[in-house]
This record gives sequence, C-alpha cells and structure tokens, in this order.
Amino acid sequence: MSVIHSPQQAPALVNGFATAVADRLPGRWKTGPAASLVAEEAGSHRIWHSGPLAYTAFNAADVQRCVLTSPHGLQLYVLPRPHRSDQFLVLPMLPAGCQQKHVAGLHAPRGIAVPADPARGASEVRRRMLPEYRLASMPARRAASPGHLQVQVTFDAEHRPHIRTTYARALAELLARDDFLLDPATGECHLSDAFSEKQTRRQLIKSLERLRHLDFNVSVRLRRPLDAPPRQPVPRTNPPRGLSR
Repeated sequence: MSVIHSPQQAPALVNGFATAVADRLPGRWKTGPAASLVAEEAGSHRIWHSGPLAYTAFNAADVQRCVLTSPHGLQLYVLPRPHRSDQFLVLPMLPAGCQQKHVAGLHAPRGIAVPADPARGASEVRRRMLPEYRLASMPARRAASPGHLQVQVTFDAEHRPHIRTTYARALAELLARDDFLLDPATGECHLSDAFSEKQTRRQLIKSLERLRHLDFNVSVRLRRPLDAPPRQPVPRTNPPRGLSR
C-alpha cells in the first residue's frame, strides 16, 4: 500500500533518502543544498538527461528535490517519483564547468527510477548509472575546457568568487579540501555565504596558490562592472531529455 506523505514531511523525506544514498556511494558524495521546490528551482536546466519519468515531477508544484555532489564535480538530482511513494528519481546533471552546448551530440547518461530503500537505491545508482555517467563526463569535460589546465575565477557584484574548471583534480582540491560548494544552477564552485569577506579572501588566496603549485593556469577577472544591474532570473523550463538510445 502506498504511503501518503504530507507537504511538511517532504523536505525531511527527500533529504533523508538523499543523505543515506550519498553515504553508500563511492567517493565521499555530499548532500546539499537543502531540498527545495522543483517548480522554484534554478538548477533543473543543468540536468543532462531526465528521461520521460521526470516530466510529471517538473510540472508538479509541490515536489521537493535534493542534489548530491561528488568531490570530482559530478552531481545527481534526486526527487520523489510522482504517484509512486516507493520510488525516487535520480537524474545525472552536467559535470562541473559544462553547459548544454558542450554535450550536444554526445551520448547522454539516462536518469533512472530507484527503490525508496536507501541501500537498494544506492546499489541501483552504482550499478546502472555511475559507470555510464563517469564515461560520458570525460568527452563533456574536454568539450567544455577553456584551455589546458585552465581555472577561471570571476567575481559577482557582491565581490564573491566563482570558480569554473572542468578538471577533476582541481575540483577535488576545491570541493573536498577547501570547503567550496558546487552550484547546481551554474556548475561553478563558490564558498558558502556564511563565510565573512575576510574568510572568503583568505580561503580564495590559499586555494588559488595551491592550484598554481599543481601547475594549473589560474585567470582572474570581474564577471561584470560592479555598477551593472544584476541579471534577471532565467525562466524555469523543463530539463532536456538528452539523446535517446
């Protein structure tokens, strides 16, 4: 018999399942940011291949989601499967630094439905998704690379840094070692807003020095003039289906 969950239970339900799955995946995956409404979420356009299963979820107003992030810049978009309380959907997102234009013509790893039991769900992700996802991410990263060992740093209007790179080693330094987060909406690394301006500056300098020591080419520039108006939010659209098999 299906179990009906109230809207108040939904965030805890999704976060709990996603965290339990992350703990069972190889490579120290992390859960975050906190679950949010899919209908209000800006990261859905970076889903690589949602498959037909997810479309009813993206058209529902009260569906919550959670994002899992690996230390090497891969992300999984996790949400309940509508009308099936015994299943969740797990959808591959574009690798860090990649946009939809970089994966045009590439074979897309497909989103899958998994059991709501975390142990079985994680097993399905490991077996049915991760090998294909990792292989597909390699040509995507090459297509998106701005140049050999390039790391690009820009600053927003609030002087907060955003780092774009497609290299797994650089991403591991930032995400696993230096407390950076990977923004699902942009594919860029950033520091938590809880960091003060002084803490942000100190951590950025430390991280960039380490990347230079590892022979990465770091370029720093302003994203836009500080007096320019902020960009308007991009209207939410359904994620692409990707390439069919």
